[in-house]
Amino acid sequence: MRVLRAAGIVIVSMLPPAASAADMNAAGQAPARDWSGFYLSAGGGFGWWSADQYTDFGGFPAPGPSEQTTGSGGFATVGGGYDWQFAPSWLAGAYADAQFGDIRGTIRAPFEQYSGTTSNRLNLAAGLRLGVLATPDVLIYANGGYSHAEFTGSGLDPTPLVPLSVAGQHYDGWFVGGGVENTLDFTGIASPGWFMKTEYRFADYGRKSAGMYVDATGAPDSAIAFKPKVQTLSFSLVYRFNEAGNTRF
Repeated sequence: MRVLRAAGIVIVSMLPPAASAADMNAAGQAPARDWSGFYLSAGGGFGWWSADQYTDFGGFPAPGPSEQTTGSGGFATVGGGYDWQFAPSWLAGAYADAQFGDIRGTIRAPFEQYSGTTSNRLNLAAGLRLGVLATPDVLIYANGGYSHAEFTGSGLDPTPLVPLSVAGQHYDGWFVGGGVENTLDFTGIASPGWFMKTEYRFADYGRKSAGMYVDATGAPDSAIAFKPKVQTLSFSLVYRFNEAGNTRF
């Protein structure tokens, strides 16, 4: 009996602790991370836009070629969404975000050779994304959806006999993009719930006429037809409320 008791003690001492056993799946491998759940994000980045434009006289373009101008600058971004992991390395999600910044460039009425400075101050987006887990901690994804952009107005130079300005405008369009999201564990510091995301986005907006007006009276003049395309590269921190580190079996 003493021998059997001693053998039992040795066998029990060789078994893994209960917590360690629970952390292993049936195949004896560490389970993958669960990406499903709500999240918030915040960060910043750099953007640039280009716009094809011409002088618009009551819906009729002025004779001569259109011109293209560009702008660039920085922005901050905040957003949030929900992801659903399935099958088991795929992820689908819905989200919305906003970019606040000063992506500044030139707006021009080519026929009169008037020009001013306009800034893309606000971009809003709502869309879907689909991604695949390259590893349990790294997501590669593509996204797309609705986008809204706002551009500021400006005074015009060279100053005409009657000083003119161009009104600010807002645009509705679509965007496509993609990026990479990963945990912060690669830093060597345990960071439950914290991720980082790098994303590129291209947004295209329909042509819209920004009206010119007389500064002194507000009386309308001609307009500048403006069709912008905006590109952004952003870097964000993401916090997931499902306690990233929860596991799937």
